[in-house]
Amino acid sequence: MRPRQPKSRRPSAKASTTSEIASLTERAYAQLEQMIATLELRPGAYVSEAELCERLGIGRTPVREAMQRLARDHLLQIMPRKGCVVSDCRFGDELNVIEARRPLELVVARGAAMRATPEQRQQFTELAAGMVAALEQDDFDAFARLDADFNQLCLVACRNATVASMMRLIGTQNRRFWFMHHGRTLPREGVECHIEIARAIASGDADLAADAAERLLAYVEGLARRSPIPG
Repeated sequence: MRPRQPKSRRPSAKASTTSEIASLTERAYAQLEQMIATLELRPGAYVSEAELCERLGIGRTPVREAMQRLARDHLLQIMPRKGCVVSDCRFGDELNVIEARRPLELVVARGAAMRATPEQRQQFTELAAGMVAALEQDDFDAFARLDADFNQLCLVACRNATVASMMRLIGTQNRRFWFMHHGRTLPREGVECHIEIARAIASGDADLAADAAERLLAYVEGLARRSPIPG
């Protein structure tokens, strides 16, 4: 008798559904994070779960899970059976975030410059070029997208999961404070700092990347102290 061949296992419908929900949750989280960071969802705004599902074109389960993640990140306040409120921003909060951000940002900039792959360095070059174009054209939406991609690429390229995890906790707050100060305008000094960091990482110059990151942090802190957010 021939030995019986084990039956090949096909992915179960349940496993496939779980994977799809996880993917949709990531998409919902990314879109909501972008809406909060760029003030499309302003601090103090109330939104229902149904409204978010409609705006994102995503079902209730992924949207609910994304909302819960954003609540853990202190970006949303969940109101059971009602929806959620976008968390407020206050002057003291901004300075606390900047204080926490400074040492982490320098580790990320140096790490990315030292450890980025050739493909990632090319991406940084392209991001810098895109930011130059966005600045020249005063294209707020383009810069907002490039800034999000730049931040994510820095965290991947630095190859320090601990620092990356800590930065993600305050990343959206950083971007939200930025857009609260600048609205839909692009400040040349701030954007140029981003461009300098991207180019330094692309060239593998860790000292130059850290110096550019420090200039960006000094710019952000100076702005926060000159024109504090009310509250």
